[in-house]
Amino acid sequence: MAGKSRRRSRSRRKPGREMPLNRGAMLEREGVQKKEMMSKKEMMQKKEQKKKGGCLSFFVGICLILLAFSCGMFFGWYRWGRDIGSKVDLAKIEVPDWITQDFIRENIYSRPATSRYTVRDIVVHYVANPGKTAAQNRSYFDGLADQKPGDNTESASSHFIIGLDGEIIQCIPLKEFAYTSNYRNIDTISIECCHPDESGEFTEATYTSLVKLTAWLCDELKISRSQVIRHYDVSGKSCPKYFVDHEEAWETFKKDVEEFDGRY
Repeated sequence: MAGKSRRRSRSRRKPGREMPLNRGAMLEREGVQKKEMMSKKEMMQKKEQKKKGGCLSFFVGICLILLAFSCGMFFGWYRWGRDIGSKVDLAKIEVPDWITQDFIRENIYSRPATSRYTVRDIVVHYVANPGKTAAQNRSYFDGLADQKPGDNTESASSHFIIGLDGEIIQCIPLKEFAYTSNYRNIDTISIECCHPDESGEFTEATYTSLVKLTAWLCDELKISRSQVIRHYDVSGKSCPKYFVDHEEAWETFKKDVEEFDGRY
């Protein structure tokens, strides 16, 4: 009896005391604990990454807003701020007698008769047909009105054409825009110049009339005489060819316009 009692007492556990785990159970518990620690660590890392990502997104967003604002400011300055353009009523400008007004017919291809209220620049061009006169080029612009819708149509015109002998023909009223200077049609006056050969160089008479007409337009429109550009400066097209191929000739022309004495 006594022996049995002793054996039973040994097998009893004291309250609150756990049975020792075998090695497999201990490894399993350690694995669970490691996984829990890793999970917590990964969660902390993800939170940190989200935090960093949020800061980066915020910074990128601010940069994009500033970039958009800067682009808007630059475009606004280029379009309206650099010069407000002419401050005169274009319809009331009186054309001198050394300019022949011979307007082409109103039509959708060369004279849409669309009014505008300001002019910012004078654009110089050269005609694409060497040896042709101002009258012939004027007739070409007028003839575009006879095109039929659906055909391989073309749109072209110019406010002024200067001939080989220096004659000047006005084809489009100043208050309307012409089809000649791409996206700058709406706020420019265009001058087409005839030339005798493929070089594109103007005759002395054509050049003299170009200087005179350009200076007169700037003065009448109340814009600076420096606001004279080439078609090349608008679209990159080699027009007027001689002034594109010979930059020094273009600079001389602009200087001649600046220094013109105003004797019209």
